[in-house]
Amino acid sequence: RSSREEEHYHRHRRSPPHPARLAPSPPHTHTKRRPNIPCPCNPLPSTNATGVVHRLERGGFQRMDELQQIPLIERLTMEERKSVEGMLKSANQLAQTLQEVAFTNKWSKKDKPYSGVWIANGTGYPIVGRFFIKQTGLDRLEGFVEQDSRAKIYGKCDKQKFDLNVQWSNGDLTNVGVSYNPETKESKQLEGKMNLLRTALNFPYIQNRLIPETSEYEESFGNTGSLNKYGINAKEKELYDKLLNNINAVSQLYENISFERLGNLFGLDTKGAESLAQCLLKCGQVTGAVDQEDQIVIFEKPPEALKKFNGQVRDVCTLIQESYDAISKQHATGKDSTADMEIGV
Repeated sequence: RSSREEEHYHRHRRSPPHPARLAPSPPHTHTKRRPNIPCPCNPLPSTNATGVVHRLERGGFQRMDELQQIPLIERLTMEERKSVEGMLKSANQLAQTLQEVAFTNKWSKKDKPYSGVWIANGTGYPIVGRFFIKQTGLDRLEGFVEQDSRAKIYGKCDKQKFDLNVQWSNGDLTNVGVSYNPETKESKQLEGKMNLLRTALNFPYIQNRLIPETSEYEESFGNTGSLNKYGINAKEKELYDKLLNNINAVSQLYENISFERLGNLFGLDTKGAESLAQCLLKCGQVTGAVDQEDQIVIFEKPPEALKKFNGQVRDVCTLIQESYDAISKQHATGKDSTADMEIGV
């Protein structure tokens, strides 16, 4: 034998087998496992009879600590199923309500009264639609506007007083909670007020319209507006919470799921399951897409790069707010020099 064959022999040689083991081994059979969990002998994802593909991690299994963090799927009662079927007749309204409940659940806290969904009350453009505001600190406000998904909200609050800026995607800027005196040419911040019940915001605002093809603004002041906080009764909220909880659990258990299987989990037919999936994805609770050709819902996680980008946008908004506050303070004191301004770069 050559040196290579000799090395191979010593590396792979085994002890003589026990006589009892000389009998031929039975053909390999998969051991009985929990339904829908693939055998480790075949770690690649494959669709089973129920049309479900499990998310595979670390050789085909999720870690036990990860599985324990996944919420349980709650079955809908007969009354709740009928309610969902009725809601699906107005799918857009259902998606909006689910978005409001999901945002409120995530951000509303007793010590952060400004967090929540605020709806414009009889105010003209640009104070229209729904304002999603989150109080990220004791005195910092952030958020976005329904009518302009790229518009950003950033501002500050001090107990019952607040002001915030809305930077629109077309370049316009709305200063909410800021008043302006044209005679003295002075502006005052923190002029917005929250009522004692913490259910309404009343404020003056200045609208700065960007003049096309220029870098100049056309100001409109003396405007007033109000926002009412979104609310829902406990019984309805319980149903919406159950829907959001279930789709969150499903997205963590599966990479994709068929309409039929999803319908079985929610107690709906295939068409109802597809409509409900579209509503739940549209509300932003989970990220994914509906594949109508294969009749499945595909779930995905947002990439880390997107999370990093969102953090950078938040930092830029904070810098703009600090710069705006410093400039306003400079004008209010009547100083011409900018040496005392503390603006971070």
